[in-house]
Amino acid sequence: MRVAVIDDVPQEADATRALVERAAGAASDLSAHADAETADITLFSSGSEFLDTYPRGHGFDVIFLDIEMPGLDGMETARKIREYDTNVIIIFTTRMAQYAVAGYAVDAISYLVKPIAQPEFALAWRKVQRILSSRTSLQVPIESTTGTIFLNSDDILYVDVLSHMLYYHTTRGTYTAWKSLTAAAEELKDYDFAVISRYVMVNIAHVTKIDTSTGDIDVEGEIFRVSRSKKKDVAQRLLDFHARG
Repeated sequence: MRVAVIDDVPQEADATRALVERAAGAASDLSAHADAETADITLFSSGSEFLDTYPRGHGFDVIFLDIEMPGLDGMETARKIREYDTNVIIIFTTRMAQYAVAGYAVDAISYLVKPIAQPEFALAWRKVQRILSSRTSLQVPIESTTGTIFLNSDDILYVDVLSHMLYYHTTRGTYTAWKSLTAAAEELKDYDFAVISRYVMVNIAHVTKIDTSTGDIDVEGEIFRVSRSKKKDVAQRLLDFHARG
């Protein structure tokens, strides 16, 4: 688990880090899969410092974000984070509880009032664990023409190739990348994606209809032709997916 702590007060950042380390260590002691619970924690002294390396750096699972910071405050930092990443868990840390309502706009899951008490932190951490354990999707780093963007695999509708550019069509918009369809398929091979032709890969979860006579499929209102050699495999993938559901 990768955790970011963004706080301009070093002592308070260290206190949050200690709480995370203690919680992650306790989870590891109780888990048969201790490595999965290990927290890799990175400290940032400002929102600007964080955004200078993110999203171009590695993605985080959880961000503890101080609200009252000079320059770019926590709320504005969170808004900018959400432009790139709708999946990362944000928890605000603050000395002023009245900020809590404003955080709904950036989908923060919790507010911890400083100095952070262990019982309140434990409640927030259990919520983090529930969210992460319920996720079966992948955060896909896309080297787009505007920089690295982290996409949730569930949000990807389909991927296609045109003039040697790869286009990720998502629920959030379309992103372009210099990558082959083969490489993208390898990246998503453990998830519900199917290559239906030399030029298109679709998210099986977003296929709304299949034409039994032609084998064509409907992905959220767009019709795609399935290559003759792929029809049997795509039909079987659809059957398997809905059987699991």
